[in-house]
Parts: sequence; structure tokens; C-alpha cells
Amino acid sequence: MPDNRTNEQAQAPANEQHPLEACFGGGMSERRKERGASWRVFLYIAGSHLLLAFMALLFYLGSHAGK
Repeated sequence: MPDNRTNEQAQAPANEQHPLEACFGGGMSERRKERGASWRVFLYIAGSHLLLAFMALLFYLGSHAGK
């Protein structure tokens, strides 16, 4: 019976993932992904609060500059 696979497919092991599949999972566990997402959310929230605090300081200093 002839082998219908291309030469490249015939040489690749059966358990090897396709390159596009490997980049989505990255071999990371779900727990590690959740921890990374939690850190990103924390950093975004903390960063936005720091930015808002800086802008509030600018408005405060601007309103009291002429006095």
C-alpha cells in the first residue's frame, strides 16, 4: 500500500505538534496562564490608578499655580 504522506510528514514523529499549535499553548499549564493573566490585570489596574493620581496632581497644582 503506498504512503500518501509527503516526505516531510513521513519524517516527523507522530506525537510532534504542528508549529502553529505549539505557539498557542506554549506548553504552559492552565494554572500558570491564570496567574499570568491575574498579574497583567493587577498591573493594568495599578498602572491606571497611578496615571490618574498623577493627572489629579497636575490638575491640583495647575489650579493653585496662580495663587
